[in-house]
Amino acid sequence: MAAPLRLISAALLLALCSPAAFAKKKKGPPPPPPVGWHREELWKMDCYYPPDYAKLEEGDRRKARATAITEMVKQWGGQREDGVKFSESSVETVENTLLGRPEAIEGVSRQNLDACKAVAAGGSTDAWGEWLRTLSGKLTAGECVAHLDYTMFDYLDIGTGWQRPLPICKGDKVVLIGSSKDKFRVTEKGPWITVAGDPAASTSSNGEFPCNVEGCTVGILTLRFVSTEGVELIKPAGARFIFEAPENGEISYRINDTTFFDNVWFKQGSIEDHSSIEISPASGGN
Repeated sequence: MAAPLRLISAALLLALCSPAAFAKKKKGPPPPPPVGWHREELWKMDCYYPPDYAKLEEGDRRKARATAITEMVKQWGGQREDGVKFSESSVETVENTLLGRPEAIEGVSRQNLDACKAVAAGGSTDAWGEWLRTLSGKLTAGECVAHLDYTMFDYLDIGTGWQRPLPICKGDKVVLIGSSKDKFRVTEKGPWITVAGDPAASTSSNGEFPCNVEGCTVGILTLRFVSTEGVELIKPAGARFIFEAPENGEISYRINDTTFFDNVWFKQGSIEDHSSIEISPASGGN
């Protein structure tokens, strides 16, 4: 009986000492990342985890974007009462920007998660708030959404400088019209003139006047364009002028004058002249 026992013991020892007996148990696949509101251990608040948008069908992807922006806006606006609350104007601006660019919600929701994680782990909300404040400008960089595609009516003020600044986009073509029957004077004993200016008083090359290029005269209705980069362009407009914006920017207008205290409208009896101003889209170059 001893020999069989020794054989069994040897076999058992061999089995116990084999590499397979000491092999570590294989780990299963890692759990999928969370989707929706989730809080890690030791975090002081929840963060919104967006889904993997690329794995969703188009319809589900659109729904996921809508859900993501709704949940982010709730937190940004303080509705989750977790200590996070940013400027109402910043939140509204970013929300409107994203609603017009739904594809951008995907990247923004991932960036927002990183910002939230840093705060949840004990960081300050300052960097998160600054990111949100500048986000709209970054998303719209190089774009222009303020096309001058409407008609603006006003009255010319001969007692002040640049008036009624209007945003305009590159390529927008507009026509500026000033009524030419209304008269005014820019010096006490000077001639009565209209928005066409004084043809006998050129201001070309005269740096004292805002309009000093070819065609500029005293009192002429003048248009100014300032690009978003700060480049200024001034043109003599007169009674009718068509302008095409070379870049995104802003237009305004005034009369070409250096002082305003002595400017007066022509008055006959109780009726005083006032030149109307109209700025509208120009079609067909007309």
